[in-house]
Amino acid sequence: MLLTTKLYLENWNLFKVHKQDVPIEFVSEDKSKVDEYLLKKFIIPNSGIDFMNRTGRFKVLDNFIHSQENHNIWNASTLLSELSHVRKKHRKKIQGYVSKNFTLITAYWDLGTFRKGDAKTFSKELYMNWAVVFKYMLNPLVVYTDSEKFRDWIRNIRSDLLCCTKIIYMNRTDIEAFRRVQKIKDIYDQPDYPRYYPNTVNPLYPASQNAKFTVVADTYRQKLFDTTYYGWIDVGYFRDVVNEFDYYKMEVPGDFDPSRIAFNRVNNHIATSDLVSVFRDNLFWVGGGLFFGLGEVVDRFDKFYQRAVDYFLSLNVSNSDQQVLYSIYTDKGRQILDPPIEIQPYVPNTSNNKWFYLGFLCRKVVTIY
Repeated sequence: MLLTTKLYLENWNLFKVHKQDVPIEFVSEDKSKVDEYLLKKFIIPNSGIDFMNRTGRFKVLDNFIHSQENHNIWNASTLLSELSHVRKKHRKKIQGYVSKNFTLITAYWDLGTFRKGDAKTFSKELYMNWAVVFKYMLNPLVVYTDSEKFRDWIRNIRSDLLCCTKIIYMNRTDIEAFRRVQKIKDIYDQPDYPRYYPNTVNPLYPASQNAKFTVVADTYRQKLFDTTYYGWIDVGYFRDVVNEFDYYKMEVPGDFDPSRIAFNRVNNHIATSDLVSVFRDNLFWVGGGLFFGLGEVVDRFDKFYQRAVDYFLSLNVSNSDQQVLYSIYTDKGRQILDPPIEIQPYVPNTSNNKWFYLGFLCRKVVTIY
């Protein structure tokens, strides 16, 4: 059905709409009111303008208004037709900014709703909310998931960047890390094993953490995107800017040593630490939310890392990937496991959240409009 409205605009300050017999009037201090109204009332989902940032939306609406300035009747279908044309131009424009040398990989495995830390609860809806930041990320993105709902959500928010998006919908037990769940459960069932939510309570959680390295390496091995660097990023890594709508590109820092794997340091590393104590005391050195390296380096690292996990399980200890990484690079870990690749720990030099320092170091805002 066509919606016909009368719009009266005077320098964007007065905006009156009569939709059929329902009047709506308000005085606007700036364009945001007009923008908000049109988005809510006339823009169908995925029409294009809702995927632009505020500057881009204003530009589209400005152009449309100027083209109609001698008329006082707008047809909603005309506006939508214009937006369809604009979306095609917009999609082509942003695709021209996509990185050609850095692929990001993430995953969402449906573990249900679980407790994290003392009081936090993590749900599928929370992860879906955090994932919105990926609609503005101008890098090739590979998403692994066993959730149909999450798969469809990613397809929706990356709809303008499907040319550089791969969604791998799969059974998680096809990944080696998830085939260790029973062994991890047996460890956690020990009466005296420390409980840190969810690391040492839900055996699926450490399995999902250990799977990070495999999916990054798998992306490289399959050449899903042929780039120089490949990196992992947690779905919730940029949770602090989920309400920002700037396009951005992830770039490898200029001081990165390509023989290593980059991680974000969050605590000091004591090389003399006891291997078992690292797991049971929940010690951490680098954060697992983001890491990256050359394709061939992340491939070799995954193979080594999975062997290390099996070794620690043989000691009857398990925790997250952060405890595995800490233990590998202790004196004893080096002696037993002989890691072939070193970590390059980036040390936060800001008062902001130290867990996310490296990601924001790599995140470069791109001005398109």
